[in-house]
Amino acid sequence: MSKTFRMAVLALALGAIALPVTAAEKAGEDPVVARVNGQELHRSDVVRELQALGPQAQQVPPQMIYPQLLQKLIDTNLVSAQGYKQGVQNDKEVKDRLKDAEAQIVADVYVRKTVTPKITDEKLKARYNELSAKFKPEDEVRARHILVPTEAEANDILKQLKDGADFAKLAAEKSKDSGSAKQGGDLSYFAKSAMVKPFADAAFGMKTGEVSEKPVKTEFGYHIIKVEDRRKSSPPPMAEVKDQLTNQVGQELVQQMVKDLEAKAKIERFNIDGTPLKAAEATVKDEPKPEEDKK
Repeated sequence: MSKTFRMAVLALALGAIALPVTAAEKAGEDPVVARVNGQELHRSDVVRELQALGPQAQQVPPQMIYPQLLQKLIDTNLVSAQGYKQGVQNDKEVKDRLKDAEAQIVADVYVRKTVTPKITDEKLKARYNELSAKFKPEDEVRARHILVPTEAEANDILKQLKDGADFAKLAAEKSKDSGSAKQGGDLSYFAKSAMVKPFADAAFGMKTGEVSEKPVKTEFGYHIIKVEDRRKSSPPPMAEVKDQLTNQVGQELVQQMVKDLEAKAKIERFNIDGTPLKAAEATVKDEPKPEEDKK
């Protein structure tokens, strides 16, 4: 099994772990979300549909994706009801696909049930400490900026600032960067590599409290910059990266589990036409060999 495929299997399995649990579910309830010709569809049906879409879809806010998921469930119910009426469920194709689907579902559930208990707080804390120890601090600057299309506008803003105008207020009124304008031009802390070079060079060449003496030209327009603070970067709090750590540790546990199963199994590989593979071709190329074999 390739590493890429293992990652995909894990993503599906762990994606289901991360789904939020409502108060109703904790109480053992599974509310009805629709009725189609009298047949009830439940919240659990929506959750399973979401799980089937994979982890990327699960990052979308539930209120945004729920209407589409519910409609898909309703449509499937309507169409499948017609298929059942015509006995399609007895077709060989249906039975073969059900068998394949069952195998995948069993694998996913087994992975989830096996891996989840092993992703302990102790393991996550140890991984966080390991990564924090390797963290290399960088210089960071916290700055505000006002972005305008022309140099003339930028120079006019500079004049207003020299006359005592408030930087944050002017940013909110004048800046074309709508995202930061709402925050008074505040870009928060950033490393030099995070900004385009002319902007980064100017900001990192200024002292705390300074405003750029002249407009800074970039591909986006003309910037007036004010440096608010400087600091060394530090690792993010564990709470902010717990989900990423959970996935990372989980991926490693699944990879090890599959590796152990392969070591105990008798596996024969063949070409697509059923003929035997040569010995060299039968080796999974993306798997490193155990240390004892490297002699």
